[in-house]
Amino acid sequence: MDLLPLFAAMTSGPVKAFVDSDACGQLIVIIQIGMSVVSWAVMAGRMLHLRELATRSARFVDDFVRGNDPLALYYNRYDFGETPLENVYRRTCERLANLIPEHVRVLLRTNPDEPIRLGAARMELVESTCAHATDEETVGLGRGMTALAIITSAAPLLGLFGTVWGVMLAFQAMAASGSANIAELAPGISSALLTTVVGLVVAIPSTIFYNVLQAKIDAYTVQLEGFAEELMGKLTLQYRASAEG
Repeated sequence: MDLLPLFAAMTSGPVKAFVDSDACGQLIVIIQIGMSVVSWAVMAGRMLHLRELATRSARFVDDFVRGNDPLALYYNRYDFGETPLENVYRRTCERLANLIPEHVRVLLRTNPDEPIRLGAARMELVESTCAHATDEETVGLGRGMTALAIITSAAPLLGLFGTVWGVMLAFQAMAASGSANIAELAPGISSALLTTVVGLVVAIPSTIFYNVLQAKIDAYTVQLEGFAEELMGKLTLQYRASAEG
């Protein structure tokens, strides 16, 4: 099957419509093409990033659950990455380690097996740090999604504006000429519809990938929040004293 005539028909129409468009229509198409480039860059970048996060986070969680002491990875200088789970763990452990009183540190140097017990107030500070770090990492997971959402909604609206603008100009030209010849009206209508076509071409894949990415982000957020709760539960069981001390 010869696909050359079909390809030529598909490309000549939009190209001719673009050439026949006025400056406003051509500008809208150029903006939409720029939006498409940005959206594909965001979609590819976020998809690869989330895939990497899932792989690295699964490995870190396996290492974390294998240890009895929740601070073991921190004290053993674990090779931390930049995943949200590892960032929450590192910041929470740093906070707890900084709250250990100096006399307890001295005691630990002479007797490493001595259990550490922190008062309720100190543990609440650790919990606040963990919650704040979790919130910050959750916000970071959505980086780029706002731009993608704007492109998804703005591209077809720009196309609609371009179509209305082009149709208006076409009818004005028809009124000025005093003729209702379809041959004269068709090029203007074709050019006007181009912006809507391009807007839909930009918006459809952006909408699909936005929903896919958002579902992955939501799933990772649930995992992050569950890890933070488990981390604080283990820290509380092992390091919180029964009374302030």
